[in-house]
Amino acid sequence: MKDLFNLVGPKEKGQSTLELALVLPVFVTLILGVFEIALIFFTNVSVANASREAARYAATSGCPSSTACLDADIQYYQDCTGIKNRAIAKAPGIGLTASNITISYDHGPNNSGVISAITDACSATTPTLVTGDRVVVTVTKQFTLIVPIPGLKNFPIVSKTYRTYLGKVQ
Repeated sequence: MKDLFNLVGPKEKGQSTLELALVLPVFVTLILGVFEIALIFFTNVSVANASREAARYAATSGCPSSTACLDADIQYYQDCTGIKNRAIAKAPGIGLTASNITISYDHGPNNSGVISAITDACSATTPTLVTGDRVVVTVTKQFTLIVPIPGLKNFPIVSKTYRTYLGKVQ
């Protein structure tokens, strides 16, 4: 009766350990690859969302607060801190900072397709936009691999969003 339940012979005792040793590296590599790809997609979507929301904020007509309208008539596109804070708030979990966000303005493409830039935003002289000018928000985040893989380097994920400023809506 003892031999009936003992089906493992003396030569087969290390088989499961050997199978685990052969399969485990492949399985762990597969799981890490899935996590890495998921993190790339998450970062890409977060950067795109941050850029889109910041440009939307900047292209809004009006003033960011009632005191700003009373004091200096600051428009949303002139509120560089507010634009950057909106981008940072809309991309939680990826560690965006104000240095990852660039704001600029342009007149849009002319009949020849040439885009004429306006002076850089957030400088000492923020220009006054007119209806049809564009706000351009660029968000760049350096993606760092979870596990360093030979031959693969860290790379930037960039999203650039253009929004047309419509001027004061009444």
